[in-house]
Amino acid sequence: MANKSIVTPSGQAHYPSITVPNTMFNADGVYKCDLIVSEDKAEEFTSIVQQILDKEYDLECQRKGKKLRKAANFPVFQDSEGTWMIRAKQPAKVTSKDGKSYDFSIKVFDAQGKLVTSEDLKIGNGSVLKMAVEPRTWFNPSLGFGITLGLRAVQIIELVEYTGGSSDFGFGTEEGSFVAGGESFDDTFSKNADSDSEEEGQDGDF
Repeated sequence: MANKSIVTPSGQAHYPSITVPNTMFNADGVYKCDLIVSEDKAEEFTSIVQQILDKEYDLECQRKGKKLRKAANFPVFQDSEGTWMIRAKQPAKVTSKDGKSYDFSIKVFDAQGKLVTSEDLKIGNGSVLKMAVEPRTWFNPSLGFGITLGLRAVQIIELVEYTGGSSDFGFGTEEGSFVAGGESFDDTFSKNADSDSEEEGQDGDF
């Protein structure tokens, strides 16, 4: 089930694919971003997502008339080095049950909340941003009942452009330095909310 979009805390993007989808494991491409956050921010955001999961889990158990197994994966987690991350993703193309195909893209906004229209923007590692995500609960008999965060939009606070070289891993902090003109976040996001509502999380691929 899809839920109303929520906004993550700010953090550093880790190998993001925001303007160009990643096609390594999906020929149609997947937009994705792992956001590195502090433990305090991770715990606070986990509480929000967990409340959504618990509510939808109880409803699904009532519908099925039994307790369901919960999936092990969760979109807020620690990696092998103990770094806290928030993971969100969005397939670039989705085919509905009636056979219709829908193409998706990720809206990008600057530090002032204005839409960035440049298609050449390369958002690299270390970019400081927030993500607008749509919590999507799902059930898979072999995996259990879980939740995925659908990536809808990002707000860039500090941009580190991807260059394909070692400079992509450098980072400097200048609060609110990235500014670009365009529509406001609220105006643009509301226009696209209906057209993007077809896709829901259906598996446990984190």
